[in-house]
Formats: sequence, structure tokens, C-alpha cells
Amino acid sequence: MKRLGILWLVVFISLAGFGITTIPFPIVAEQMGASDFWKTFGGAGVFSLFQFIFTPIWGRCSDAYGRKPILVLSLAGTVVAFAWLSIADSLASLLIARAFGGIMSGNLAAAFAYAADVTETKDRARGLGIVASAFGVGFAIGPPLGGFLGTLDGGVNLFWPGIASAGLAVVALVGTVLFLPESLPIESRRPFGAAPAIAATRQRGSAPWSILAAKPVLVGLVVSSLTVALAAGALQSVYPFWGRDLFGFSLEDVGLHFMAFALLSAIGQAGLTGPLTRRFGERRLAVGALAGVTVALMLFSVASSPAIAWLAICVFGFANGLFLPAISSLMSFEAEDDERGAVMGVFNASSSAGRILGPALSGPIYFKFGPAAPFVLSAMLMVLGALLMARRERR
Repeated sequence: MKRLGILWLVVFISLAGFGITTIPFPIVAEQMGASDFWKTFGGAGVFSLFQFIFTPIWGRCSDAYGRKPILVLSLAGTVVAFAWLSIADSLASLLIARAFGGIMSGNLAAAFAYAADVTETKDRARGLGIVASAFGVGFAIGPPLGGFLGTLDGGVNLFWPGIASAGLAVVALVGTVLFLPESLPIESRRPFGAAPAIAATRQRGSAPWSILAAKPVLVGLVVSSLTVALAAGALQSVYPFWGRDLFGFSLEDVGLHFMAFALLSAIGQAGLTGPLTRRFGERRLAVGALAGVTVALMLFSVASSPAIAWLAICVFGFANGLFLPAISSLMSFEAEDDERGAVMGVFNASSSAGRILGPALSGPIYFKFGPAAPFVLSAMLMVLGALLMARRERR
């Protein structure tokens, strides 16, 4: 449990730092002359784009060199990325700093692979749920703190949010170096160019995406993960505009709504995933969570009062919290020991892809077709993901 605690801290730092800087980022980008597209895509979208590219690479590196060296290297880079963000004085510098942060956030693949390494099969969903709950807690603390720190000097800027995020990353780095032992023995590692040790898998390539192609069951899991992440990315990127235009929400209000979303996610991940998985199984739990996210999206599309907005974001947060550990566990069961980092890297990359597409699509759709449009589109895609999961269940 001590090792899971350190892992929890690593994931918490990544999400807290991201959450702290997410709230003021669109305003700062606007002050620097960003277009409407870059106001929504420049923060979450750019970060997730580079996370998508590099997360599978970090995961594969952790299979070859061990989990701890990758965690240490990426956390050191995260410190630099947040410090850079705090002093960026142009839109180009701001976007490059965000891109570098996305590259360094690939430690999530190694963290989840580490959690799978140190948990027994029967406890894996619970262990992954504990680590994944750091997503919720990190994003619960980050946005309200970002709203406060971003206006600390009177205007809106990223100096104090960036400094605070860099400081948190230093804490996680020190904790990893001093207290986290390696989880992958040398004999279980797979150097680059080496085929997987399991005889049945030697015919396929060792690249992360070739592993996905060799196991069709992973495709449905990846698509489901993609749709949930796309919906969450769309919500995150348009919510400040949606809340302001419909109900007059302030930046502080938006931070509090995101905090509620994240806290309910953490409750679902850490407190209920284990019991619900034992009762219903990972796949049924994941399908039920997809249904909950779909209901929340439809509530957003018809919201006529702040009370409905609160209900929608709470339902979304709770369902999202149950989905992540269930789908993570399903992905890990499909991987052999020496390819688990690569498979979890693909899983995290699919989530990153959703967080790229969500901000990229939702802004133009929102401003052209109205406040309900991004949520209706996300709900339609969610149904696709649920059908893929249900189809596998019937088999």
C-alpha cells in the first residue's frame, strides 16, 4: 500500500498541476491575442496532443528500462514545464511550454503499469481505482486553487499557478526517488527490438500499436475510453463559456463545479470500484458508467437552470470515476507481464486522443451551433462506445 501511496502522489501531482493552470489558461491566451480555436485548444488540446504522442513511448520505455527511471525522468521534466509556463511572455512560448508539459506527462503509463505490477489479479481493479482516484482529487484541488492563484496579482496570469504546480512536482519527484522501489525485475524487462517472452505473442511486432492490432478485444476497450475522454475534454473546454453564457457563472464558479466533478470521481474510483466490481464485474461496471455519462451529457444539453447544471456535472463526475478503473483493469487483463506498460500506454494514449478531439471540436461546434451541440454530439459518440462494450459482453 505504501508503493500505491507514492504512485497516487505522482498521478495527483500531474492532475493537480494541470488543473491549477487550466482555469486561467484561456483568459491568459486571450490576453496574448489567441483566436477562439486556440483559447479552447491551446491549453487542454495542446497538452493532450503531445501526451497522446509520447505516452505509449514512455510506457514501452518502462517495459525496457523499468518503471522508476521513467517516473523520475518525466517528473523532472514536469517541473521544468510548469516553471516555463509561469514565465511565458508570448502566445508561442505559452503553447510550447504546454506542449512540453504534455510530453513529460507520459509518466501516467508507467504509473498504471507499476500499479498493475504490484497488485494481485483479484485486487487489481481496486488497486488501479486507488491510483486513478488521484485524477479526481488532483482535479478537485487544482481548478479552485488555479482560480485563486491566477488572480492573486489583481489581473489574470499564470505566474503563481505555474510556480505552485512546479513546487508540487518537486515533491512528487523527491518522493519517487527516495521512497519508490522498482517494481519490474530485470528478468521481466523487454529491451527494444526483443519479441515478447510469451510464445503465443512472438509472431506479432513489439510496438504498442501492433499489440493492439493483435488483440481485437482491445479495440472496443480503446474506443470506449476514447469516447469518454472526448466528452470530458469537450466539457472542460466549453464549460466556462457555456456557464457564463447561460447562467452567468464566474471563473470561481467554474472552479467549484470542476471540484465537485472531481471529488465525485474520486469517491467512485477509490470507494466504490472494488465492491461494484466484485458484484458486477469490470465489463458490466464499465457499460453502466458509460450509460451514466450519456445521461449527464443529455442533462447538459437541456439544462435550464443552475440546479440542472449542478446535477449534470455531479452525475458525469460519478460515472466517470467508476469508468476509469474498470476499463484500466480490463486493459491490464489483456496484457502479458512484459507488454503491460505498452498496453497501458495505448490505453492512456486513447484517453489523450479524446482530450485532443474534445477541445478541437467543441469550440467551433459551440460557437456555430449553440450551447447544446457539443453535448449532443458527445452523447451520440458515447452510445457507440457502450454498444461496443455490450457487444463484447454478449459474446
